[in-house]
Order: sequence, then structure tokens, then C-alpha cells
Amino acid sequence: MTDRSLPTAADGALISKALLAWYTRVRRDLPWRRQPSPYKTLVSEFMLQQTVVATVIPYFERFLKRFPGFPELAAAAEEDVTALWSGLGYYARARNLHRVAQAVCDHHCGVLPADEATLLTLPGIGPYTAAAIAAIAFGHRTFALDGNATRVVARLTDDDAPIDQPEARVRLRTVATEWVPKRRAGDFAQAVMELGATVCRPKNPDCFACPLLSVCRAARSGRVDTIPVKSPKKAKREIRWAVLRIEANGWVALQKRPPGLLAGTWLPPAVELAAHETPMSSVCSLVGSLAAAGALPSAFAQPQFIETVVHVFTHRQLTAEVFEVTTKRRPVSKTAADDSDWRWARTNGKSRLALSSLARKILRARKADNGLVSP
Repeated sequence: MTDRSLPTAADGALISKALLAWYTRVRRDLPWRRQPSPYKTLVSEFMLQQTVVATVIPYFERFLKRFPGFPELAAAAEEDVTALWSGLGYYARARNLHRVAQAVCDHHCGVLPADEATLLTLPGIGPYTAAAIAAIAFGHRTFALDGNATRVVARLTDDDAPIDQPEARVRLRTVATEWVPKRRAGDFAQAVMELGATVCRPKNPDCFACPLLSVCRAARSGRVDTIPVKSPKKAKREIRWAVLRIEANGWVALQKRPPGLLAGTWLPPAVELAAHETPMSSVCSLVGSLAAAGALPSAFAQPQFIETVVHVFTHRQLTAEVFEVTTKRRPVSKTAADDSDWRWARTNGKSRLALSSLARKILRARKADNGLVSP
């Protein structure tokens, strides 16, 4: 087992000084770093969870244009917020961000709290996000331990304990907090993240460009490529869906997803299949229930198998068997397809509704001329 601490306080001072000088020279010009504000920090931190910077930038810019501050975001309908998040994934982030704005306006006079303890009481804000906001937006001397920061600290200390274990993360944060300077704590937090994203990468780290090479214990021991250590991955849970696309002259029926997977987003009607169920039998039952509820007119073609769509989530792999029924026109009476949980959208996927990447895959699915048969 390695010694997991830097040997002297001087090393901590060297880390902060060298890292801040490097960050001042090379930091990327990112939209949330221009004229920074607590609101921009909050939005960017929510968007950057599980998502890379290049993907986030256009979403962030559109979001700030539509919702420039807490009052505008708090007053918006949740559907409008999730629609603007469409395609970014992890939609619980959008719903929680909306709730944070409402809580800030309702209970904090429209001002984001500065201390970590109060931030932790807000929806969707955990220890990392609270620390990041406290440091970046308010200059508090705290350390935000995200994936990039975890990798940087584990390598600097040559820590070979699995970083997904709570005790390891507590230890890494405790050690790294000692490195945070009294001044420029926010810049230091961003510098650590920047180093992990651009230099101290998971694979092929550019050690010779690293401003901390002289104090990096993993570099000294030759273990940069094996640090950090993670516990063996668990197999992803596999789930199966039968999905029904109801098309009517260029329009498709979408249903708002209930709580659970992709909650609040819009998708063609779908049912999860039990181990013994076949997609065709399940989709026929679905057609019957939708017809009885008025979501289908009296005349429609029999469901046809279109394509198998595979979509991978963080902890699950989904196989969706996509079927389609076509009708000549959309139902016009007050039926299930007209209430708040149903919408008609263009089949080209251009919609103001919150469409997940899975929904877009399903809308793009097309039957190939290869003799496909129903599964």
C-alpha cells in the first residue's frame, strides 16, 4: 500500500502556485467563465455532470438566452425547460435545476446560497456540486472532487485504492483541501478540473506538459497508466421494450414518460417486456388498449415490425423492438391522444418537446428491404 499523502506542506504550496500560473496561461475560453455569476456556475455545473464540455457549450448558450436568470427559469413550465435540454440526456438534471431556481426565488430572495450546507438542501445538489459552486461562485476554500479532480489527486498521491469507494473519496478530498489557496479558490477548483480534462487525461496523459510533474508520485513510481483504480464494473442490467409508433400523414403520437427511466420526456408509447413476453404480443395488447382509449381511430393498419434499436444508459442497456401502425388522420375528438400526456409531433423529429436521443433513434428507425420479420 502506498503512502497517500504529500510529504510536506511545501508541496501543497507548490501545487497551488504552479497550477494557478498554468491555468492563467492556458485556460479555455468557456461561456460560463465570461462575466461569471452564481447562476452561470450553477447551470454549467448541472450540465457538465456526466457530459463533456464540447457537448455542453451550445446547450448552455441556448439555455442562458432563453432563461438568463433565476426569475425566468423559476417561472418557466417544466416542459419548456426539459424541451431545451432535449438531447443532452440525464433529464433529472433539468428538472432539478428548475426546482433549484424555484427554491432560490421562493426561499432565498432570488439569491443562490453561498455556503455548502445550504446548497446541499437544494434539489439535485450533492457534495461535489455544492463544493464547486461555493468555490467557483463565492471563493470559499473548499475542494470539489469530480471525476477529473479525483484522477488528478489520486495520481499526485499515487493512491491505489478504488476511487469508487466512499472512504477513498473522503481521503482524497481531505488531502486536496489542504492544497486550496486562501485566495483564488475558485480558479484553483477550475484549474484542477482543467488539468484533468486536458492534460491528466484518463488515457494517454500528457505528463511532460503537466505543471505538477515534479510532485506527482504516480509519475515517480511509473504508475500513471494504472492510477486511479476502479472496482470491477458490474454488468449492465438489460431491459427490453416494445415501442409503438403511431403515424398519421407525417405526424407521430408521443406520450410523456412517467416517473422512472427518461421521466418527463416524450416517446412513442412503450411497454417493458417481461422475460416470457414476446414483442408482438405485447404491442398487440398495447394497440388494443390505445384503440379503446381513443388514441387510435377505428381504422388503422396492422402493426408492422420496423427495427430493433439498442440504447445504452449508464447502468442499463435497452433493446427496443419498434413497431408501427399508420392511420389516415389523427384523432380529432377529446381522446387520450389529446390530453396533457399525449402530443402529436412531426415525424422528422423537429419538435419543441423534450425528445431524448433514444426517442430520436426511434423516430429515425426505418424498415429495411431485407426481409425483416417480426421478432
